[in-house]
Amino acid sequence: MTPDRDSSYPLGRAEPIREHLAELVELYEYRVAAALQGQRPRGGRRSLADLREALMGAALEPALYRRLLDADRQYRDHQKVNHPPQVENPRLRNSPLRNSLPHHAPQPGADRTSTQQASAHQDSTDQAAPAQSDQAVNSGPTAWEAPVKGDLAQTRAWQELHLLAWGDVVRAALQSSLPVWHCEPDLLTLRVLYTAVENAERAEQAGLAGQVFLDVPARHDPLTNLDDPQVLSGLIETAVTLLIQPNGRERLEAALSQIHETPFPRHPDEDVLRARMAAAEREPLAPRARDSLVRALRDHAAPPRDPRERPAIREVARQLAHALEPLLASEPQTSLGGVPSHSVLYAAQPGAALRMPDDGATELVVRLAGAQGMRWRGIDFHWQASGQNWQLQAAEQRTVLRPHAALNERHATLRLPHAQIRVFVSGLYMLLRVRTSPQAELTRLASLGRAVSVLLDPTEDYAALRLARAAAQCFQGTPIDPNSVSPSSAACYALASPNVLLSFARRGAEALCAHLVQRGTAETELCLRDSAQALNLQGNWDERLTAALITAVRRREPVPRPLKHNRVDLPLNGTALCVELRDDPPLTLQFGERAMTLRRDFHRECAVILPGHPQMTLQDLLVVRASGFSLILARHGNWLTAAAEATPQTDADGRAQS
Repeated sequence: MTPDRDSSYPLGRAEPIREHLAELVELYEYRVAAALQGQRPRGGRRSLADLREALMGAALEPALYRRLLDADRQYRDHQKVNHPPQVENPRLRNSPLRNSLPHHAPQPGADRTSTQQASAHQDSTDQAAPAQSDQAVNSGPTAWEAPVKGDLAQTRAWQELHLLAWGDVVRAALQSSLPVWHCEPDLLTLRVLYTAVENAERAEQAGLAGQVFLDVPARHDPLTNLDDPQVLSGLIETAVTLLIQPNGRERLEAALSQIHETPFPRHPDEDVLRARMAAAEREPLAPRARDSLVRALRDHAAPPRDPRERPAIREVARQLAHALEPLLASEPQTSLGGVPSHSVLYAAQPGAALRMPDDGATELVVRLAGAQGMRWRGIDFHWQASGQNWQLQAAEQRTVLRPHAALNERHATLRLPHAQIRVFVSGLYMLLRVRTSPQAELTRLASLGRAVSVLLDPTEDYAALRLARAAAQCFQGTPIDPNSVSPSSAACYALASPNVLLSFARRGAEALCAHLVQRGTAETELCLRDSAQALNLQGNWDERLTAALITAVRRREPVPRPLKHNRVDLPLNGTALCVELRDDPPLTLQFGERAMTLRRDFHRECAVILPGHPQMTLQDLLVVRASGFSLILARHGNWLTAAAEATPQTDADGRAQS
């Protein structure tokens, strides 16, 4: 039966109803044909992408599956020509508040990203991948998510990237222990580590396997020279290179075990030396000549080691193996299942593709061939191929990634204002990992959230936002335009979506913080006071905003000791709490009579579920300002800082109720 063109099918489930599969495939073919003719498919391209994703995950018969693949290939070829991948961040490209704070106010409108924006998250071979809006209600994650299969190159790159990142963790751990080991009077730990690494390397070298291994050297052995910082640095790099090789961990553990069993064995020529000395004593020589001959034989041989060293070496080998055990156990394990779902930006497969970069995550895997740029954690990244290498630019810094170099050379460091980012490369994929203190990052975000919360206060026709716009004009040295900051101009704030308004307020808070750093507290406070007088504001908005900006820049609130609970009571006095994010069970925050749940959705995004409000996505900072409460959530990796404060009840126009 030919499907009705106006009919629709429920696509919210993971798999369509079995009896409708043939009709759904025919419907997909019809919508693809309409797109190829230049028409807009019914429901838009997002609806077409949803239909494609549902059919790709369904148990289709071979004939239906071939028809689906044929239609999908035609649509992707059409998308390659008409919709090339974009570089700019999809979240910022068509935002009504894209322009800077001093010049434009937000305009009302939906915050849904268009299909063209969503297509920037897929490379040119997968333009039909789903691009759902931020307001889509997603079902909660299951206890187990099937990994994405089918791309062996992607799986190998995923495993190698995380192995290189683990090697970076090992390097940092060993370097942090060097000062302690170097303070030992006999450097015994360093001597044991040197011997273990050398023997582990010899175990795989052609011609050396099976031979007598190196003994633990003496304290002042001139061949080791462990007092030299360059030698120690080379030792650390050699250990890291060993551990990221196949079976490197097992070889090192075996070498430590061998040292524990035999710190320094008897010399293989020891029996020969004794026989020669016994023969010299039987020579028919004068006593003085005989003693000289025995002394010469003894001096020619290596001096014997003190047997009392063996217990000390065994104990140090045991302690070193025990200290390295947690570090070695954290080595990424090889998985035959593939990469986790929705974990690679610009991935070729829809199931593995990440919708957008997560600003709250501490690492990000990117398929370099899928696009030429992105925006992550407030930083613009751009890259391009250069022969067999990749040129990467982050903000004003540039570096070259060499996928074909040795394993220990496939990394680079980006030193940026708020963080240091380590970059690893494997084939067509790169891994970005943030190296910063979680406590410092959470403190910075939570303090910035205080200023954003003040700007989002709807009282007195969004007086704080209007004051910030007027102050921005004042900082530029231009007269304040009364019409652009009048109470009537605040109508667009009330009509704007929460995501758009939050983005606008955050950019405004960051701009004011930058002015505070450049101009100082006194000049900033004077500018805000003059702007408040020009607007004829009734409340002490200039004092509140100044205090929030000083807190965000100069008096940041320290993060309290983190809690590891799945249900936390959040006080309504503005006191911040630090909690570990969990998925099983999810984290629940109770503040007042309200309860909020945070959990990963099926897109691996941190979903915030608050009854009475649409589902929200927490990246690095989320500020919710509603009638009766103000909520600040700051996230860094799996750690969350939350603060709630009771506010006056307001009506629909943002006026306080009596």
